[in-house]
Amino acid sequence: MNHSEHKNIYRVPFKVRSYEVDHQETSTLSSVCNYFQEAAGLHAHHLNFDIAQLRENGNTWVLYKMHIRLNTLPKRWQTIEVITWPSSGDGLRAFRDYELRDGENNLLGSGISQWMVLNVKTGRPVRMPKEIMEMGLESPPHVIEPDKSQIPGGNYGHREFITTVGVHDLDMNSHVNNVKYIEWITGYLPDEDISGRSCNEIEIQYAAEALKGDRIHMTYEKQADGETLKFRHSLFKNEEIKPIATAFTTWV
Repeated sequence: MNHSEHKNIYRVPFKVRSYEVDHQETSTLSSVCNYFQEAAGLHAHHLNFDIAQLRENGNTWVLYKMHIRLNTLPKRWQTIEVITWPSSGDGLRAFRDYELRDGENNLLGSGISQWMVLNVKTGRPVRMPKEIMEMGLESPPHVIEPDKSQIPGGNYGHREFITTVGVHDLDMNSHVNNVKYIEWITGYLPDEDISGRSCNEIEIQYAAEALKGDRIHMTYEKQADGETLKFRHSLFKNEEIKPIATAFTTWV
């Protein structure tokens, strides 16, 4: 996509570090998510709407949904660039698009996120501020069309214990960092299923917060689609029956 110069289109360069790759020297999906969110945070700060600035009015950002599709994962020490822009939304959700490109401007991946503003005291969503909605661009079009429907969750057999939430899993809201959910979903599938494969697509919906000390469990269901593997995932905390996150992943 040929982006015209616009103050609401933001570019952030990154260099893939050794601690962001796997044993094949390929960037992990969670690293790509971190690139996207770092770029989003920098841009929000540039536009005077990052978490610290929202807190001045008693509000904060929370991620509701993230959908990422990858063509190629970047390699160790490769220079890449995230291009991001706010892309409209509705009364409760603001959309943000992302492109991941290499040094030759080849498209490595795309993403779209859906964000909500929560009141810090009540923990409930508030109407998206008009100033934020007015920043959303109608052009260029979405790189991935936002899906407003919920991702269904379920108990797909045995609940596998993943981890107990520690202090290093927490974000600036003192909740589990949303990328940790993605690490758990993609990091605890059976080797016999995903060995030699990589996750090239994830769509995740965040339903509830997790806090320090919570015990995290996962269930999943595998679906074969030709040479491609697809999974449905649900994450739970403690003994609760409602998931804290639900997701689809695709592995090639």
